[in-house]
Amino acid sequence: MKKIIAGIGFEITGVLMMLFSSLIASMSLEYTTGWDTQLGRYWQTVYDLGLLPIQITGGVLLIAGIAFSLWGALAKS
Repeated sequence: MKKIIAGIGFEITGVLMMLFSSLIASMSLEYTTGWDTQLGRYWQTVYDLGLLPIQITGGVLLIAGIAFSLWGALAKS
């Protein structure tokens, strides 16, 4: 049961980190000039604002949370 609760906490934290960093990037998207950037307009904004480590950490937490939840749910009692 502890693994499931930890997994849910990791999932919520990961989703919130990815959601809020995406929200910040999309609100700042209008300040990125030019459509012909190498990374694309959205990813260039994420890179310029320094949100890439936050999105990577959020993705890792989300994957770890899913793994913990499945591990806890499928473990023998």
